[in-house]
Amino acid sequence: MANVLLFGGGLQSLSLAKGLKNSNNNVYNCGPHDAVGKLSRFIDLFYPINLTCLKIDELEDFIKDNSINIIIPTEDEYAEWLSENKDKIESSICVKCAIVNNLTLQKVINKSTLLDICKEANIPHPVTCSITKENIEIAAKEVGFPSLIKPDVSNGSRGICKVENIEQLKAKTPDIIDLFGSSSLQEFINQPNHYYNVMLYRYTDGSFGPYVATKITRFYPIKGGSSSFCTTIMNDKLVEPCKKLLEYLNWTGFADFDVLEKGEGDYRIIEINPRVPASLHAALVSGIDFGQIIVDDLIGNKRKIMNYTPGEQLRFLGLDIAWFLCSPNRFRTSPSWFNFFGKRLHYQEGGLADYKAMVYSIWQGIRKQLSPSFRKLKAGMN
Repeated sequence: MANVLLFGGGLQSLSLAKGLKNSNNNVYNCGPHDAVGKLSRFIDLFYPINLTCLKIDELEDFIKDNSINIIIPTEDEYAEWLSENKDKIESSICVKCAIVNNLTLQKVINKSTLLDICKEANIPHPVTCSITKENIEIAAKEVGFPSLIKPDVSNGSRGICKVENIEQLKAKTPDIIDLFGSSSLQEFINQPNHYYNVMLYRYTDGSFGPYVATKITRFYPIKGGSSSFCTTIMNDKLVEPCKKLLEYLNWTGFADFDVLEKGEGDYRIIEINPRVPASLHAALVSGIDFGQIIVDDLIGNKRKIMNYTPGEQLRFLGLDIAWFLCSPNRFRTSPSWFNFFGKRLHYQEGGLADYKAMVYSIWQGIRKQLSPSFRKLKAGMN
């Protein structure tokens, strides 16, 4: 048993909390005041914080008062903060931070840098070129059309825009750079029906724990966004380049990959998330509890045997509603969008087992979709 602090808000906290609580850990959550974790029945204590003005001393006091053993970040900005302050925190108090060092983190959160590393290591990835307001035509010649303008640092498809020709590229690039900073132009891989996610854990001795892969068949924005419906699968070939990249980076800990399929069996890595994804619940319902794997590794417990059972379906209902409203395939998708129950169908928001958190999460999603500024950030891929 351990005292685990989930650092950040979002559905990632719900996905982790259930498995950790069911394994008899004490689960705490620090996040923004409106974080969904405050309503979860699997979280023992929620403590609201403002990350922009959080002091290390404040977090250390909370850790000491609650005898926290392990901190697991659950959102990008919290992962960055924790990685940046990891050495100071671990050297001053007895706690483990489940995040890579800041040098490695900065390499992977910058999408352009990550794909440069893939190129160095001969790992399949989309053709990508840094783009500025001055080199638009050079980038277009190298990458071609259609292509994607992608901010080098962003999440949830924010700022990504598909362009079909040089005129669109010239019109869209300056605004994206002004809003998001450094950006890249990336080959558009035309696979409109699905993409993949791979979850891995690499131990300090270089060995890997069990993997979980999902095939994502509904996503929002509809031209390439976050999963709203996925199914866990077994595909060793899909996982091979992901393992190779972690070995090249000498990575230790959890990693989450997004992978496109350019042709049958031709897999291209496009992104690594160094923190757990919201879809981690797909791993839990398929028999792999990554939260407990993290805990056991960091406190030195014996590794538990976990059996992976693919074929489980995970639905993010709040986002799936947005998909339904935007997709021309709303009545042709399989399984049917109107299928709400099934032995192998699970809900990313927690389902009936965590119904208060689920209702609150769905309401947050609806409110977000009603925001004109949020819809504008996603507009380039709808």
